[in-house]
Amino acid sequence: MAMDFFAHQEQARKRTGRLVAYFAMAIVLIVATLYVVGMILFNMAEASSNSSQTGTGPVDVVYWNWPVFLGVLGLCILIIGGGSLYRIIHLSAGGSVVAESLGGTLLDYDRAKPGERRLLNVIEEMAIASGVPVPPVYLIEDDTINAFAAGYRPTDAVIGVTRGCVERLDRDQLQGVMAHEFSHIFNGDMRLNIRLVGVIHGLLIMGVIGFYVFRTAGFASAGRRSSNNKGNGAAFIIIFGLAMMAVGFIGTFFGRLIQAAVSRQREFLADASAVQFTRNPEGISGALRVIGGIDKKTSMPHTASEYNHMFFAQALDSVFASHPPLADRISRIEGVPIPQVGEAQASEASRTAAAGASGFAGSVTTSAVHAAVENIGTVDPDTIRAVGRVIDTLPDPIKDASHDPWGARLVILALLLPIEVGDMSRQLSAIDSMLDDQHLKMLRTLHETIRNLHPSQRFPLIDMAIPALSRMSRAQYDEFMGIVTKVIRSDGEVSLFEWCMHTTLERHLGERFKPDSKHPPRNQRRSRLIQEASLVLAIVARLGSDDPSDAMPGWKAGVAKLGSSNLSMPGEAECTLRNLRTALAKLECTRFQDRKLMLEACEATIDHDGRTTIEEAELLRAIADSLGCPMPPIIPDAD
Repeated sequence: MAMDFFAHQEQARKRTGRLVAYFAMAIVLIVATLYVVGMILFNMAEASSNSSQTGTGPVDVVYWNWPVFLGVLGLCILIIGGGSLYRIIHLSAGGSVVAESLGGTLLDYDRAKPGERRLLNVIEEMAIASGVPVPPVYLIEDDTINAFAAGYRPTDAVIGVTRGCVERLDRDQLQGVMAHEFSHIFNGDMRLNIRLVGVIHGLLIMGVIGFYVFRTAGFASAGRRSSNNKGNGAAFIIIFGLAMMAVGFIGTFFGRLIQAAVSRQREFLADASAVQFTRNPEGISGALRVIGGIDKKTSMPHTASEYNHMFFAQALDSVFASHPPLADRISRIEGVPIPQVGEAQASEASRTAAAGASGFAGSVTTSAVHAAVENIGTVDPDTIRAVGRVIDTLPDPIKDASHDPWGARLVILALLLPIEVGDMSRQLSAIDSMLDDQHLKMLRTLHETIRNLHPSQRFPLIDMAIPALSRMSRAQYDEFMGIVTKVIRSDGEVSLFEWCMHTTLERHLGERFKPDSKHPPRNQRRSRLIQEASLVLAIVARLGSDDPSDAMPGWKAGVAKLGSSNLSMPGEAECTLRNLRTALAKLECTRFQDRKLMLEACEATIDHDGRTTIEEAELLRAIADSLGCPMPPIIPDAD
């Protein structure tokens, strides 16, 4: 069964709702437990007060007291809610926080050992082939075999890999594990995982507080026994501390239960996805068999238990296993039929990609565009191999530069310079004051090579540069984007390629350098944004027509796909790249199924005349990227 990126994104949103329900159940039980303890203390206090004042016997037991209930409820909301919110905010900086908390170190391509470089190449090829940014890779010095993907969105995702994974797995097994992690990125699991960490932290923090309250009260009661009242006060604190510790056990129980309930089925899905992506069940099943044959204990910190559900395999032992048994996973994998679509329907995009790597024609087939839209959020081995061939055709100096933070910046600037050397004066005058002589010389050298690249090689090169660019500081990022903007505007106009590049850089890097940026509310109805959708289709139609007056048929084809009527085509003055960006930002707020329909409408607009240029293919990918839908590359036919 083919993967459906859009359906899985909607399912991830529904799973978040179930997580909230589990969380609410845990809070109800915790509140009830603390209320019972609170009423015990309340009745003890009433009895003690009555006895000391009147000398009479026991008083009637009170079972309900609003102030006690509200006090307990407020305490739970403050501690559990505050603890969860604090943890989620702490992790909002992206997946790097998770990787670094586990002792991971960022892998540098230039200093990577052969096994590490093999890992980076596998991830790079898979990311470019699937249309997501190449994620930074963190290496954890642990001899067990494990990996995880962490982040809120594909644009701020990182992949963590243990040393054992690098050294003990062959390339096929490593590719299977990485395909499993990429499926978590595609299926919308990462955001849920981060929220789950916050929920578990909030539930466990009650027990931690109870332990310290109990210990403090114990020391206090041992040091002062001078009066009965003080003794009673200490006893109350001890009982309260014990109650908090008991609640902590309840929180632990529910936290691990939620972790297991949310995680186990998603692991089966990710395994099946990895088989579909690689069409090689022996790769991932072989990795699981190697894990089963290793008796080594992990050296990761105990805090890794809160991230158990994020790993490829169980990281630390737990009463509630967050992963299915290895035998069950292997059995399911080896029993999963390899989809015939991989061979019988062999995505036309993949076949043309494999051929195009050597020939690089100037057009794209209609079926290749359709396959790319249908395969959003997936990756297949044909596309991975095709991307590998495209990367192999890039000159080594450019590839080496794209893996270095400074070199990657110069590669991007060289891509923005005009092909003809004599036309570069405006662009160079816009940046010469920002670069020293050495970097200007490197820029000219890189441009001499880049100017000879085929247009279809440009965006894979940009994708390759993303990990190195993400290693800049925030100040360097702001300065770099300022230079890029200045170069783009230096000639007084913005080309389609420049717009696509700037959009890609902002999308792939902005989430990492500006994680605190506000995101608009999601799940708006498409009907409320039909004018924005119409505008996008009109811009796509005009950009794809030699004569803007001939754009009407393309726009009508797209609008028909949307199922809309009674619309007027926006005028040429409205169809600007600035307005395109604004409209796409609003359309990103729609449901994923509506975004899919929008991309299919763009496809219909582009393909209405039976031909697709490389520029139109790049535009379609940039639009998909802007809508949060990673689209595989569309590589042209061979000459």
